[in-house]
Amino acid sequence: MVDHNPAETGIMIDAATTVDRDDAVWIEPHGDGFDVWIHIARVADHVETGGRADTEAHSRVHTRYRPEHTRHMLPAPVVAAASLEPGRENETFAVHLRLDHTGQVLSADLGPGRLTTSWIMTHGEAATAANDPAHPLHGTLALALRFAQTMLAARRNAGALAFYDLLSGFATNEEGQLVRLDSAERNSGYIIVQEFMIAANAQIAAWAVREDLPILFRNHRLAAVAGDPAELRAELDSIAAAGDGTAFEMLRTRMRMVARAATYAPTVHGHHGLQLPAYTHATSPIRRYPDLIVQRILLAAALGRPSPYPIEELDAIAAHVNERVEEERRAKAEYFKQKAHEQTAKHAEAADFTALPYKQFARVLQFAVERGENPVGLAADTARRLDARELQLREFASVYLYGRGEFEPLRERMNRMLADEPQQAQSIVNVYLQDRLGGPVSNETNVLWTVEDAPGFEGPLFSAQVSIRYNGEQVDSPKRLQRNKKEARNQAALALVAALAGLPDPSADAAAKPRTEAAKKLLVDAGVNPAEAVQIYAARGVVKPLTWDFSVDGPSHERVFTCRAEGWMPVSGEQVAAEGKGPTKQVAKTNAALELRVQIEVALALGQTGRRADA
Repeated sequence: MVDHNPAETGIMIDAATTVDRDDAVWIEPHGDGFDVWIHIARVADHVETGGRADTEAHSRVHTRYRPEHTRHMLPAPVVAAASLEPGRENETFAVHLRLDHTGQVLSADLGPGRLTTSWIMTHGEAATAANDPAHPLHGTLALALRFAQTMLAARRNAGALAFYDLLSGFATNEEGQLVRLDSAERNSGYIIVQEFMIAANAQIAAWAVREDLPILFRNHRLAAVAGDPAELRAELDSIAAAGDGTAFEMLRTRMRMVARAATYAPTVHGHHGLQLPAYTHATSPIRRYPDLIVQRILLAAALGRPSPYPIEELDAIAAHVNERVEEERRAKAEYFKQKAHEQTAKHAEAADFTALPYKQFARVLQFAVERGENPVGLAADTARRLDARELQLREFASVYLYGRGEFEPLRERMNRMLADEPQQAQSIVNVYLQDRLGGPVSNETNVLWTVEDAPGFEGPLFSAQVSIRYNGEQVDSPKRLQRNKKEARNQAALALVAALAGLPDPSADAAAKPRTEAAKKLLVDAGVNPAEAVQIYAARGVVKPLTWDFSVDGPSHERVFTCRAEGWMPVSGEQVAAEGKGPTKQVAKTNAALELRVQIEVALALGQTGRRADA
């Protein structure tokens, strides 16, 4: 490659049809880490604050891409002048990051920059170059891919719901929703761009927080019923390994149902989808109005000037953008709903359901169930798709909860299936609530779980009950007893959905033997592992309440977990506590349980003999 200044060099990786190029990336090795530059088009130089173009951008909020046309946020002459172009010197806002081999940011410099040497590539061309040693940009793009994979791994380790499956074309977006990639994006070039932009936006937000500088932060909170991101990601990984496209679609539907939209605000509330304490949008100022606002604030700060936006004005801009985006989302949903309704009515009359693609079949099924209709052959085709494991969660739940007439035999089969797979019941509870509320479900106001130890029985046993609240009503499940909390919750939810559907309750309690008074003083067999032994003592009422608290110290690659276990022993009237450390939570818990078990059994021996026994 010709001599170059790395701080003024970049590659623009975009779709083949892109004309508004607003970012470029470059990377060089630094020791065993990376030097990274992200250049952002300096659009603020071309759009006067309060001018005609700015007013139009404020109104439009963002560029809208449609198959038939593109409606740009900014006027075409401004787009042409502000876009990054190879072969000319481009004024930019530059983010320079220095990172170690784990993706840990060692330093971040932000400020005016320029791009004097640059190339244009599509996602596919970048992916090819990263794997082709003969390509002139191979070294840079291979390193860029390594950096992207490092940052992705670091985010996943932090608990982010970060996932790309280029073979099936599924990936998670910033809000943790599962989306389909265009065929041109199903390659490593797409991952490079995504991870570079996330890194830039995250570091800009972190810098603004350190400087106590209000910008438009991008905040995101997961719905209370969304589930643990780590568990969702494990489910995604498992489905990807199996190559199960139907399971992908089912999970995609479920994740979309519990998703919440991210919003803008001049205050920080964290970004749960990315598992970042602070995040913003700053890398697309040609296409997104919030990015242009953030760039103006950053440029002013870099020049030692006060922010051009008082916080009250930022609040108003954030509210306007959030409202417009939500209006567009509702309008788009209503448009497609109306189109789908018209098309669905025609398909329902045609009565040829087996030939319908799944999306159209699902609309016909929902249409029929909502109206209590039973078009000839629809129930049979629904059963066929259920047997072929094509029936997705939304349609399964609709038939199970509301199907009548010819759907009755199928509903009974579904009830038996749920008895075998009770983990699906909580998702159906969520569907039911969404139908009643007409929107997102909150654990704080709509779903109440009561999960506690059941001390009146031998062995560890847990009781779970779920209550749902909506429109001034409350419905409670019966209590269900199981050997672990997760299964107790599943069985309680199963009992509840059966009641909501008006079907026989297929849930069950674990076989349990009532605890006798004598059992309280019996020692747990020495062969039982320490953590389980302590749990058994807690279930017998020997120690209560038993709590496990965890903390973690050290860098991400050398974490040390500390577990502190505490409780009170009625037999001796004293507190017992122990602490254990280890490289994982489980090891730390086991080490704490070892010490706590000794304390418990010493106290038991003292209670039986009147003297303290040897440990």
